[in-house]
Amino acid sequence: MARRLKRLVASVAALSLPLAACAGGGHKPVPSPSPTRTFPLAITDDDGVSVMLRTAPKRIVTWAPSNTEILFAMGLGPRVIGVSGPFDDYPPAARSITQVGGAGGVTPDIEKVVSLRPDLVLNGFEGGDDWKQRLRGLGIPVFSIYATTLEDALHDIRTVGQITGAQRQASALAGSLQRRVDAVTRAVASQQPVSCFFESYYPPLTTVGPNTFIFDSHRRAGCVPVSGDAKGDYPQWSVDKLVRNPPNVYLAASESASSVQAVQKRPGFDGIPAVHEGNVFLVDSDLITRPGPRMVQALQDLARDLHPSAFAA
Repeated sequence: MARRLKRLVASVAALSLPLAACAGGGHKPVPSPSPTRTFPLAITDDDGVSVMLRTAPKRIVTWAPSNTEILFAMGLGPRVIGVSGPFDDYPPAARSITQVGGAGGVTPDIEKVVSLRPDLVLNGFEGGDDWKQRLRGLGIPVFSIYATTLEDALHDIRTVGQITGAQRQASALAGSLQRRVDAVTRAVASQQPVSCFFESYYPPLTTVGPNTFIFDSHRRAGCVPVSGDAKGDYPQWSVDKLVRNPPNVYLAASESASSVQAVQKRPGFDGIPAVHEGNVFLVDSDLITRPGPRMVQALQDLARDLHPSAFAA
């Protein structure tokens, strides 16, 4: 599969909250893998690296909150013995697991990872070639997944099922999520798309480009982002652009804007018609930025905000 990038979550982790390490709580016995004939398994990850897994991994470190959520949703939470940091907060059981983030939370603490004796590190952040190589040199497999569309995310769930020997659980999860996506697609199919702008970060005002997971979620929810011609994945935007090319709806990530009123009070933002008229919606950052099981809840919430009549009882 071609290399795919997911930059927003990595940026939030680097700019916002250090991933402080702490001792994890006790865990239930690790369940046996589902019956499978796929091991030993050689599989290429989204970095283009061929990863060899001789048996289904039973001790997994996740380096991305979305990956933690995927494993728990598949019933493999007891296998997770290390997580990236405090953003790994869902489900609540993940909060007690040992955090392996190094200084600043941008890269893992190699010594801490090694001390946990993992047989797999499941990575969801781009870059980090140096630490990945160090772990591989120590005999610890690193497998990377990056999603830029909902299809990518569903495919990645099935891939995680393959590399963990839990194909049945992964297929059931991905199938359930696909049915919910399809239901949203049907609901908005007859609706007139509305133009929107998504604020991923402020300040500076930052949005999403067309080759991103978040952009794809907006499009599927019946929105035409005004940032569709952006050259980068997470470009800076200007209020002037939004005045000249006004969206019908202004969407803001909850980690970027504390409230609708906070957006309206910003200098110059009252010149944006959607903001002035109160057509502003906050989007749960944890849902919209994580290509994991709760991504469909974000899609459903977006679609209801943009097209309430399509979901009227």
